[in-house]
Amino acid sequence: MSDISSPPPADMGALATTTSPPLRSNALGLPHAIVISVAVMSPAASIFFNTIPQAGLVGAAIPFCFVIGFIAALLVANQYSEMSRELPSSGSAYTFVVEALGPRWGFLCGWIGLIAVGLGAPYSFVLMSANLQELLWRWFGLNLHWSFWFVLAIGVVFALCYIGIRQSLSVDLTFLLFEIGICLLLAVIVLWRVGNQGGLSATPFNPAVVPRGGDLTVGIVLAVLSFIGFETAATLGEETRDPHRNIPRAVYGSMLVVGIFFVFMVYAATIGYGVDKMATGYANDPAPFDTIARHFGGDGFAALIDIVGLLSFFGAALAIVNGGARIIYTIGRDGLLPPWLAWTHPQRQTPVNSIILLCVTGIIIGIGLGLAFTPIGAFGFLGTLDAMFVILIYVLVNISCIRFFWLKRRERFNLLRHAVVPLLSTTIYAVIFLTAILSPGTGPLSLVPYVVGVWLALGLGLLFVLRRKIV
Repeated sequence: MSDISSPPPADMGALATTTSPPLRSNALGLPHAIVISVAVMSPAASIFFNTIPQAGLVGAAIPFCFVIGFIAALLVANQYSEMSRELPSSGSAYTFVVEALGPRWGFLCGWIGLIAVGLGAPYSFVLMSANLQELLWRWFGLNLHWSFWFVLAIGVVFALCYIGIRQSLSVDLTFLLFEIGICLLLAVIVLWRVGNQGGLSATPFNPAVVPRGGDLTVGIVLAVLSFIGFETAATLGEETRDPHRNIPRAVYGSMLVVGIFFVFMVYAATIGYGVDKMATGYANDPAPFDTIARHFGGDGFAALIDIVGLLSFFGAALAIVNGGARIIYTIGRDGLLPPWLAWTHPQRQTPVNSIILLCVTGIIIGIGLGLAFTPIGAFGFLGTLDAMFVILIYVLVNISCIRFFWLKRRERFNLLRHAVVPLLSTTIYAVIFLTAILSPGTGPLSLVPYVVGVWLALGLGLLFVLRRKIV
């Protein structure tokens, strides 16, 4: 077996021929790997916006949903941790599937991953740009169309990713410290003031408070989807020091940081907004955290919360482009995408062409769908669609973990970690996938099953055409 910890020649297809250097090894440490995963999960933006439709379904039971979602996310994190310990690679799930299930399944995983990483940046930027347009109009009377801010933000992301992974992750870390700090400060103020009035309660952790006509299952699904992105640390496997040790730690570390943050924040939001007002008020409030901040901290604090939401979206897109570019780079290096996608900058050793591809497609998809569906409609559509593709990748990684350790690491095979947990995780995510596909919602969301079906059909068609080359 080839050493996956360094850029290997592929066993399939035409090898990517390039004279460019590999990614810069040993450039990053454990904190950098944690930062990229935490940033992709966009802690502040997720609780600011993902909880709005959730409140209409489960009312005050949002914290209960996030506890269950946290557990479900930890289950699939086990497989990423176990596989990245054995196969640290910038290809992440793609590499895991190739090594465990073979190059043809790897091709399908790469095909699914291609659209998943391509949707990440436009998903983050389309709502961020619309919010920025609204805030600048409100604060300064400046009214520039959201598409201007979208293109500008993509340009800044490209520049940061081009300069280097270490520098761009430093930007992500700065934004994360600010957004998490402001959010925790708000939560502490809310809980302190409500607690002094005797208003603290364990009610939000009781599923019985779901309102009549609600849907606890979908509420849990929405909570699980908020954790998507924790696995991005695995894409830094070739650039992180001691990746066999640090990448698994980063996968779990990022999950623990964000999981605890999510549960704490949604509890504070539920208590602060009012347990009895979640299904009627919170669910219909376009900016519930702005409302909470304004009530407990005044207009200045509300403005800080608005800024936090913008930075959270930006940081997520920056991390998504960095991680996604490394996946595309690896697939190009293995010959399953054009070899020019595996080209890296001679001095900076960043996958420049893959970064350009993600930024250009991000502009096309984000602005195109934002104009067609409105930014809010595009945000919901892109987020749901992206989640469906990522869930398919999770299932492939689960299956890969079982087969890899049973066939290639039998001496380290553990019944719980390498069989029971992956099977349980597969069952949970299969239910989530089928629930979302069979009941996608109205408006543009109704198109999600068709897009997923068409993309999978195209991938299978390409696999059939290239079957003799992918061996």
